[in-house]
Amino acid sequence: MPDKKKDTKALRLRNSILIFVVVVVMLVLGYGTLYSTGVTEGEYLAGEHYRVIDSAPARRPGEALTVDEYFSYGCVHCKNFDPLIEEWRESLPEGVTFSRSPIAFSPTWTLLAQTYFTLEYLDILEQNHTRFFNAIHDRGIQFLSAEQVADFVDGRGASREEFLQAFNSPEVRRALREADAAQRRIQINSVPTLVVADKYVINMDNGRKVALEIANQLIAEELNGSGN
Repeated sequence: MPDKKKDTKALRLRNSILIFVVVVVMLVLGYGTLYSTGVTEGEYLAGEHYRVIDSAPARRPGEALTVDEYFSYGCVHCKNFDPLIEEWRESLPEGVTFSRSPIAFSPTWTLLAQTYFTLEYLDILEQNHTRFFNAIHDRGIQFLSAEQVADFVDGRGASREEFLQAFNSPEVRRALREADAAQRRIQINSVPTLVVADKYVINMDNGRKVALEIANQLIAEELNGSGN
């Protein structure tokens, strides 16, 4: 006669194992779906993924929300980030503006920062922005003087003389001072760095794509009025 008690125990054990396997598979599939879809809501936290600026000014009703990239033409990481951020900025929602602010960590970078503001002042950034990245990091050119920069820009939207005149203009020098003051206030210590709404400094250590996802989350929270 077969032992019914043993058969019942074996059946229960087998069913328990099957249930356990099914649960594990469901958990694995659920995690895979979450990971592949890139769900980020509530994932990025202050103090871990971004820093909230102390005493940040409140954004007035109707005022555009800004995203600022602190960068330098002398930074190879900024060069590598540039194509990605150019694509990303095209998808920004209405009411959000993007701008760059060059960093002056050294005399050479100060020259490049003043160069950026000169290009912006003359409205010739589009013709020259990528050229400076490529010249420095692909061709090994070192820009050591305003005259050398002017020679490089000559014929690319402005003459050598027009560039030098704008380079030394009060407007460009003022822009350089204001950018330096903002850098110190926000405590920018490395580039590239993204700042959202003049309020959040994004931790770039998690990678460039993640930094843009964090920026998207902060933009959405600010636009929805749920920002910190």
